[in-house]
Amino acid sequence: PEFVKYPNESLFKMMKEKFQMTDEDFKTYAGDIGMDSVKLDRPCQLQKAHLEAFRAIVGSENVTTEDYPRLAVAYGKTGYDAARLREKRIDSLPDVVLYPSETEEIEKIVAYCTEHSIPLYVYGGGSSVTRGVEPIKGGVSLDMRKNFNRVLSFNETDQTITVQSGISGPQLEDALENAPARFGARRAYTCGHFPQSFEYSSVGGWVVTRGAGQNSTYYGCITDIVLSQKYATPIGVIQTSHYPREATGPDLNQIMMGGEGAFGVLTEVTLKVFRYMPENRKRFSYIFKDWETARKAAR
Repeated sequence: PEFVKYPNESLFKMMKEKFQMTDEDFKTYAGDIGMDSVKLDRPCQLQKAHLEAFRAIVGSENVTTEDYPRLAVAYGKTGYDAARLREKRIDSLPDVVLYPSETEEIEKIVAYCTEHSIPLYVYGGGSSVTRGVEPIKGGVSLDMRKNFNRVLSFNETDQTITVQSGISGPQLEDALENAPARFGARRAYTCGHFPQSFEYSSVGGWVVTRGAGQNSTYYGCITDIVLSQKYATPIGVIQTSHYPREATGPDLNQIMMGGEGAFGVLTEVTLKVFRYMPENRKRFSYIFKDWETARKAAR
């Protein structure tokens, strides 16, 4: 609220040119800037018995039907999502938000929702630009950010790390780069996966969307880094095999990656890790004079 980021001069000029605007059009703004409190007239529609069942699984402090937490997991990060929020247009809203902390809790939630035909959605980091997190049928949204973000194991011999799917990119990198202090490792490590949404996305989100790291040209996409996965599904737990390579098929790891929740809820991921050597890193970019030149260069 205390800071306004002004557009740079070239963008300002382009906006005026494209939309036939003048400086006068930018002098005042009469729209709602969205800083008021969140108050919704959308009460929870789930039966009290269901809410009590969820409280028994994750604890009362990790179950909420309050307005703000429900709205906080209703949308992703597209311009369309931002515009709807600004206009107070709520197309989708979960009835309840749960904050699981253990894999077993998610397995119980999935089983319960399956038994009672309750819609179930997962909110990882919330950086989705495909409307993938939107709870269009209400029900339950699992917010993985609060509690489901721990490192489960670190194996320096295999050079792997197993994490809960809600761990964020910065949390993962912090753990790996401080591996000597955190895990008694001989050296620091990196995951090497740096998508555009790195600061705002979760490891689970990378996996279920088959993410590509825009700054990961050396390490590859997430599909090159995942070693194994664990899912809570309507038919039980699915754990993929834990080998660097297999001469069998179909490859269940590849089948499950990119499912975006269609098969179940991703709970645990084992990733390959690499030596962290910042002295060997260099980041740079090119700016081309126009689109055609850039396209030719890319080709």
